[in-house]
Amino acid sequence: MYISSSLLTAALLLVSRVSCVPVDTSHEQLALGQEHLPIETETSEAPLLVDDDYPSFTIPSRYESTVLGRRLLALSKTGVLTTVFPKSINSSRVPEDVAHTPIGLPDYIAACEEPTGNPTLLALTVSTSTKNALAGSNVSLALSWWDEYVHITHKQPWSAANLPRLSMTGYLEEMTDEEISNGGIAACFTKVHEDSVMWLPGKKWAAHKGLWMRLVVREVYWIGGFGDRAYIGWFDPEEWQSVKVDEWSEVRLPGEK
Repeated sequence: MYISSSLLTAALLLVSRVSCVPVDTSHEQLALGQEHLPIETETSEAPLLVDDDYPSFTIPSRYESTVLGRRLLALSKTGVLTTVFPKSINSSRVPEDVAHTPIGLPDYIAACEEPTGNPTLLALTVSTSTKNALAGSNVSLALSWWDEYVHITHKQPWSAANLPRLSMTGYLEEMTDEEISNGGIAACFTKVHEDSVMWLPGKKWAAHKGLWMRLVVREVYWIGGFGDRAYIGWFDPEEWQSVKVDEWSEVRLPGEK
């Protein structure tokens, strides 16, 4: 069928006008125009620009953020422990091509040596993380406020990326019997993790051999939330170690009352 060039041109113009109809982006523009103001929502509807967790938009200082980081550590029960496989794999159960490769696995932790800022771990000798650490690997431990926020508020955050998280880097160090006894390490850890009695080091009923170890923290990297309202960057190690329990006890993380 023959279509005249003038008719074809008119049809194309009509299509182009339809395809160029402005899209309603009012919600998106509203969010961007308000500089990502923190919001929360329990539905898929457009969120309200209200957040009681952030009454002020003053960016906390590095030290203020360090205190918040120490509270995050004190309230955290688990974290992702990352180690690196040694250059030589001596186990038939471990693929050779993972040599020099990092692996991150969730692990129980507790802050049983306050106010040092060094997390406590019950390191099982069968654990991949423990084996790598004993072979000389440095260690990092990542914590986030994401799950705990949901637990205490009973709702999903409007953006998990706007909640605090950190990564501590250092190495694992076995505690001495004197440190374990004087510090009440077993009682502290089992108070946080009741099921850990099944792995207590030195007990006949222990399912696996375990070691009380601390992560000696050398550096801490913090992401307090969005950069226009939160500190993002490295902490000062001396400041991290100097924070007192009274200090982190007085501050609150998002969602806490």
